[in-house]
Amino acid sequence: MIRLFLGNRVGVVLLLPLILALYTIGYFFGYNPVFGPSIQVEQLIPYLAEMPAAHLMAHFIMLLLNAVALNWVFNSREFLEKNTFIISLNYLIFESFFHSWGEPSWLLVAQFFSIIGLGLFLGIKPQQIAKKTAFNASFVFGLSVYFETSFVLLLPLLIFMFISIRGLFWRELVLIVIGFLMPLGGLLSFYFFSNGLVGLHFIPKMKFYWPNWQDYTIFLWFGLILIFSLFGLRARLLKASLKLKKQTQVLTLYLFYVLLIGTTGFFFTGQFGFLSLVVIPFSFYFSYALLSSSLGISSHLFYYLLFVFSLLKFVLFTF
Repeated sequence: MIRLFLGNRVGVVLLLPLILALYTIGYFFGYNPVFGPSIQVEQLIPYLAEMPAAHLMAHFIMLLLNAVALNWVFNSREFLEKNTFIISLNYLIFESFFHSWGEPSWLLVAQFFSIIGLGLFLGIKPQQIAKKTAFNASFVFGLSVYFETSFVLLLPLLIFMFISIRGLFWRELVLIVIGFLMPLGGLLSFYFFSNGLVGLHFIPKMKFYWPNWQDYTIFLWFGLILIFSLFGLRARLLKASLKLKKQTQVLTLYLFYVLLIGTTGFFFTGQFGFLSLVVIPFSFYFSYALLSSSLGISSHLFYYLLFVFSLLKFVLFTF
C-alpha cells in the first residue's frame, strides 16, 4: 500500500474512498472514540445537528476533499522532485484521531480553508512583491474562522511565516492583517444581525481538562509521528535546495506553533480544533520518513502499525 501511494500514479487516489470505507465500517460496528472531553460544534446552522446521516456523508466527502487538496499543495509547491500521493493517505490516517463520524462539526471545513490558504502562502517568493498573494492567502485563512473560531489564533502565525519568507515589508504585513480580519468582520456582523442566536466563542472557558488513558494513547502516537517526521526531514534537508529549505522552515514554524498553542488549548480548555492542524505538517514530513533510506523499514513498519491501530481503536477504546 505504501509503495502504491509513494509512486506518481494519480489513479491511486481512487483507493482513498475504499480506505475511508474501512473507518466507516469500524464506526458502525464499534465504539466511536472521541478525542478530548466532548465534540466541538460551532452551529452556524443549528438544525443540522439533528441529521447524523448527513454529517456522516459530509465527513466522508470533506475528508476526501481535504486529502486531495493537501496533496495538491505538496505537489504543486514541489516539496519533492516528483509527484507523490502518500500525502493524501497520511492525512486520512492522522485525521482519523480528530473527528468523530456522524457527529455535527465544522472542523473539516475549517481545515479545508486552512489547507488552501497554506498552499497560497507557500507560493510567496522571497524576491518578489507579494501583496496580492499575501492578501488572498490571509483572506482564505480568515474564512476558516467562520467554522472553527479557535483558528483566529492563526493570525500571529501568518505574520511570523511571512516574515520568515520575505522579511519586514510593512505594507504586505498590513494587507495580511486586513485580509484575515475581513471575513472575521463578516462573521461578527452575522452574529450581530442574528441577535446572538449563533453560538460563537472566541474566548473559550478556561477549565483544566484531565486527559484519560485514551487521550494519552493518542498523544503517544503523535509523539512517535513527530519523531519519525523530524528524522525524515533531517535526512531530506541534507540534499535539499534553497527553495525547499525555505519552505520547510516556514512549515516547521507552522508545526511548532500549532503544537504549542494547540496543546495548551487542549489541556486548559478541552478544545482540540486548533491542535488538529498538526496533521498538515505531519502529513508532509512523514512522507520524508517513508522515503528515507536511513530510517529504512522502521518507518514503514511504524506506519502500518499506526494504520492498524487507527482502525482498531473503534474496538480497543471500548475496554
